[in-house]
Amino acid sequence: MSFLRTTLVAFIPVTLVAFAGVTWLSQPFAAVVSEKLGVGSVAPKLNVEHWVQNGNGKFPKVTTFQAGKVYVVEFWATTCGPCVQSMPHLAALQTKFADKGLQIVSISSEPLETVKDFLTNQVDDGTGKKTTIDELTKAYCLTTDPDGSCDADYMLAAEQNGIPCSFIVGKDSKIEWIGHPMEMDSILESVLNDSWDRTKYIAEQKLLEEIQTTVGSLARKKKYAEAATAIDGFLAKVSDKRLQFGLYKSKIEMQLLAKSDIKQLTKTYSDLFASCESEPLFVQDVAWSAFEKYTENKFDSKEIIRMSISAVEKALVEVQGAEKANMHDTVARLHFAIGNLDAAIKAQLQAVMLSDGSDQGSFKEFLEELKMESEKVKK
Repeated sequence: MSFLRTTLVAFIPVTLVAFAGVTWLSQPFAAVVSEKLGVGSVAPKLNVEHWVQNGNGKFPKVTTFQAGKVYVVEFWATTCGPCVQSMPHLAALQTKFADKGLQIVSISSEPLETVKDFLTNQVDDGTGKKTTIDELTKAYCLTTDPDGSCDADYMLAAEQNGIPCSFIVGKDSKIEWIGHPMEMDSILESVLNDSWDRTKYIAEQKLLEEIQTTVGSLARKKKYAEAATAIDGFLAKVSDKRLQFGLYKSKIEMQLLAKSDIKQLTKTYSDLFASCESEPLFVQDVAWSAFEKYTENKFDSKEIIRMSISAVEKALVEVQGAEKANMHDTVARLHFAIGNLDAAIKAQLQAVMLSDGSDQGSFKEFLEELKMESEKVKK
């Protein structure tokens, strides 16, 4: 499986997770907007015991949040692999946005000695070079709070049970967003540039909660056709392309489970491709999913496959490099699925030529399979 397909979630702020036996729309680590600590709440004061790193003296210790500045309060642990993987990203964000008033404060709840011992460990600095945790984290504020007060004020108060977890604190000292640090780039930049719409985001979260409650209840009762109809109602309320994408994909799942008429399913695929035509990665994801469903006999419609081919070929002009190679590979497999061997070989040749090496072996292998299949047909 290609890099693009296995890492698509990194490019999309929403993910599809298992829910009631079907796929459903969810926001990783999204805070429930309620009376508990969440988006729009005043950020609690910090009472951090040990400041291990402070940006080589550039950053002051933080107790209360200064008006006009933006902070990221991140929770981590030395035993958390994803936390360590996020460190180069945090360092890069701090360096990139330091002159815009950003201060990143990462908080562990481990003993000071545990954190100090951890600093000698080696890690990739994000460019392929090795460095120590000590050198890497000098870019921002690495701290530890063994009494757990910060953890209680933030993680427990917001009902967040997974790390790494970041809280973006805006210029008015209120929480703007809660989530995984690898998913916050665009939101953080919007907060820094004063273009983040917190009110709109809160409304979206409330709508997501309503969607999950309504459609989830119908799915649990196996009322899949009714669930698809309910999704149509929610689509009429949604303007955000990311949310539309997830809703349409969920509608397809519901229609498949309901064994809906193929014309209805085809219409949903058409609507989905139209909604994401300006997002090549979304188009790629839908097309690859259609290929999998077709080859797994979940639907029998060459029209949907041809529609997928057309959508990916149109999106190809907007991408370069490895992404383009992966999309050609998808086109090849779609052609192969409906018996267009010559077109599949032509597309796969492009995939091999454009690949950067990481997928070239698998692309060449599939190309040889296509050529052998073509020879069999000719005989």
